[in-house]
Amino acid sequence: MITDELYKNANAIVRFQENIVEVKTLNNVIFKRKEAITILNSSGIEYANIYLYYTHASPIKNIKVSVYDAHGKIIKKVNANEFKDVSAISDISLFEDSRVKYYKPSITEFPYIIEYEYEERRNHTFYFPRWIPQKGLDIAVEKSKFTFISKPDYSIRLKEHSVNTLRKEYQQDGNKITEWELHKLPAFKAEPFTPPLSQVVPWVEVAPVKFTYEGLSGSFSNWQEYGKWAFENLLKDRDQLPPTTNEEIKNLVKGILSPVERVRKIYEYAQQKNRYISVQIGIGGLQPMKAEEVNKLGYGDCKALTNYTKALLKAANIPSYYTEVHAGFYKTNYQSDFASAFQGNHAILCVPIAKDTIWLECTSRDAPMGYLGTFTDDRKALLYTENGGIIVRTKTYQPEENKQLKSINLVIDEKGNLNGNIHTRFEGIQYERRKFIVNRHEKEHKELIEKFYNINNLNVVTYKVYQQKTDTPFTEEKIEVKAESYGTINSSLLFIPIYQLVENSSNPKDILKCRQKIRIERGFYDEDIITFNIPESFKVEYLPQSINITTPFGTFSSTVKAEGNSITFTRKVLFKQGEYSPDLDNTFYSFLKKIDNSNKERFVLIMK
Repeated sequence: MITDELYKNANAIVRFQENIVEVKTLNNVIFKRKEAITILNSSGIEYANIYLYYTHASPIKNIKVSVYDAHGKIIKKVNANEFKDVSAISDISLFEDSRVKYYKPSITEFPYIIEYEYEERRNHTFYFPRWIPQKGLDIAVEKSKFTFISKPDYSIRLKEHSVNTLRKEYQQDGNKITEWELHKLPAFKAEPFTPPLSQVVPWVEVAPVKFTYEGLSGSFSNWQEYGKWAFENLLKDRDQLPPTTNEEIKNLVKGILSPVERVRKIYEYAQQKNRYISVQIGIGGLQPMKAEEVNKLGYGDCKALTNYTKALLKAANIPSYYTEVHAGFYKTNYQSDFASAFQGNHAILCVPIAKDTIWLECTSRDAPMGYLGTFTDDRKALLYTENGGIIVRTKTYQPEENKQLKSINLVIDEKGNLNGNIHTRFEGIQYERRKFIVNRHEKEHKELIEKFYNINNLNVVTYKVYQQKTDTPFTEEKIEVKAESYGTINSSLLFIPIYQLVENSSNPKDILKCRQKIRIERGFYDEDIITFNIPESFKVEYLPQSINITTPFGTFSSTVKAEGNSITFTRKVLFKQGEYSPDLDNTFYSFLKKIDNSNKERFVLIMK
C-alpha cells in the first residue's frame, strides 16, 4: 500500500527496485536490475520508458517486461523482440559503438504499473553503475535495494551521498556482500534555484582498486594514481606531430615575445584548421586520437582536439596540460576525496603562464582564447601530468565580471508611441547572452529580438551585434526600435512602462517554503540607464520612489531623475553566486518580489 506521503509532489512512484552488481573476475561483471514503477499521470510517462544502452562489450540479456493496471491485473507482457534496437550514435559523432534497446508503452489510462528486469554483462571492472534510487525530483521511492557482490579479497572504495541508513556487510557462499536499502523517499516539488539532482537525492558509488579495461589493467585509490595510469596508458606519446607541422608552428610564432600572444596565435591556428566530430568506440571513449591523425584529417572530438592543441603548443615550447571536466550549464565538480572513472564528460586544455592560467576550449571554432563560459566554468576538474592527476578549479567569473550594461534612449509622443535606441554591452558569462542570435542568419536577427522582448507592436528597425574576442571578450548590441501604443492613454493621463526593455527579470514564484537549499548558480551584475524624452504637451504626474535593497543574495537599486522633458531611470541588480539555507526563503522571496514589482512600474504623465 502506497502511503499518502509518497503521493505528494509525485508523478510516479517506484514500488520496488533491486540492483545487483556481481564481480566474478576482473573481466567478468554481471549487473542485474529489477524495478516496478507506478505511473500516476501523464507527467510521469517518461519513467515508463525503458532505455537499455549497451555495446559489444556489455550485452543486454534476459529482458522481461510486464504492464499492469491500477488493480494489479496484467495488461500486457512485452517480448524482448518488441524493443526497438537502434544505434545510439549522436548527431556530432562520426562513429560510436553504443546502441540502445528501448520500449515505450502506449497507455493512456492512469495509474498503471510497469515492471521490468534485465541483465547486463561487462568484460571490465574499470567502473560500476552508480546506485541512484530516484531518477528525478518528481518520483518517489517506496523501496530500493543495492547489492554489491565480490570475492573476499577484492578491494573496493565507496562514496555515499545523503544515505540515511547503514550498509550491511557480510559473507555468504564464499562471497563478500555489501548491501544498502532505502525506504519511503518522498518526491520533491520543482523549485527555482534548486541544486542539481545529484546534490539532492541519495546515491552510492563503488569504485575498484584493481581493474581491467579494454585490454589494459591497473589500480588506483586516489586521483594522483588514477592520473598516472591514464597519462601512461591513454595520453603518453600521442602528441607527436610531423616535422613539417612542428616547423610551421615555430614559424607561426617567430618574433612574438608575449607568451599570451604566442598561445593565442596557436589556438586560433587550431580553431581555423579543425572541426569537431566525435569518435567513440572502445578505449576511444577515454583515449584521444593521435595528434598526427588530427593533423592529417582536420577533425576530432574534444579529447582529440585538446590533445592536438597541446601538441601544437609543445612545438613552440609552451607546456600545457590535458584536463578532464564535467561540462554543462550546472556546475558538477570532480569529487576531490573520491577517485573514479567517468566523473567528467569533456576535455579542455590548461596552459599555465606567469601568475595566471589560460584555459582553452578546443572544440569551438569561434570561442575567444581563454573564455570557458557556462559550459565549463568554475568547477573542479582533473588535470593530467606525467606525475599523476591533480584536482584543479577552472576559471571562476565573479559577479561583477558578468556584466550587462544597457543604455536606452527613448522618445515618447503624445499618443504613447515609442521610438529610440538600445545599446547593450555584455561581459563575462553574459558574453553568451546573444549566442542565440549571433549563430543565426542575419535575416533572422530582427525577428528573434522582437520575440525576445515580447512587447506588443515592437518593431526592430535596425539591429547590429558585434563580438570582441580579446582577453576580456564582450558582445555589443545596437538596436533601433519603434512601438506603437507603448504607453496607455486614459483621459488626460499617459501611463508609460519603465523596464520592459531590460533583461534578467526575476521570477519570485514558488520560492516560499523551500525544501532544498537556494542555489544561485552564477552571480551577475546588470545596470540599466533608461532615458525617456516626453512630449512638450505633457508634464510629470507620478514617478516611482527610489529603491535600495541589500540582502545576503545581492543588492538592488532603482533611482529616478527628472530634468525638463527628460526622465532618467537607473536600475542596478547584483546577484551573488552561492548556496543559501532554505530558512532564508522568505527573505529571498521578498527580494525577488521587490525586483519584480519594480520591473512592472510605470510613470504617469498628464496633459498640461
